[in-house]
Amino acid sequence: MTSTISRFDAATTPCGQMREGERFVTEDLQGLLTEELRFDCGCCTTREEFHDGSVHRMVVNHRRKVLVDEEFRGE
Repeated sequence: MTSTISRFDAATTPCGQMREGERFVTEDLQGLLTEELRFDCGCCTTREEFHDGSVHRMVVNHRRKVLVDEEFRGE
């Protein structure tokens, strides 16, 4: 399993602000990939790609309101 944490430059957040943040990426080297963007304002975007190709994406603003919670099925 590999994990990386890095800072990213200002980008548009789910609440519409321009903020910097941290990017967390975890991969199990068998097909599972998780990427999470945590903005300094508290907003968060998560994307999980599973072994079968399915993808789950969730976007939450800094008030903890879920803006997007969607899943795409793989093969």
